[in-house]
Amino acid sequence: MGFLRASLFLVLMCATVVVHGQPANIESRYQQFLRQHVKGDMTMQKCQGVMGYLELTESDGKTCKVKNTFIKANSNQVRAICTGGGTPRGRDQVQSTNSFPVIICRHIGGDRYPHCRYRGSPPSTRKVVIACEQEWPVHYGGDIIVV
Repeated sequence: MGFLRASLFLVLMCATVVVHGQPANIESRYQQFLRQHVKGDMTMQKCQGVMGYLELTESDGKTCKVKNTFIKANSNQVRAICTGGGTPRGRDQVQSTNSFPVIICRHIGGDRYPHCRYRGSPPSTRKVVIACEQEWPVHYGGDIIVV
């Protein structure tokens, strides 16, 4: 009987997480967006290591990615852009109201993964433009430098 109660409790807890988490059809895109673009402790010196660790490439899976932008923030700060912290910009895109420090990692050599080499830019303050689906960030659309 105790095992049955524990199992029921576990099922209810999992259901609660699903209700308050991302919709199933959004979850993988949201997690990929976070993995690829949100890193609160990112520095320009970490570009080579992080890009290699994440195995970021162009869509063919072999060509070195030309550049990748990291938002120095946490997931809650970035999600807030989709839940009222931004201004709509076209279809499904939102420009952040707040500015964020960003690091841009640019390809500087090596033709094919895993021989890609990257250099990071010093942090710059920008408003970011992201695509949101059902109030969840799923794509980095660009940024605007704040002067």
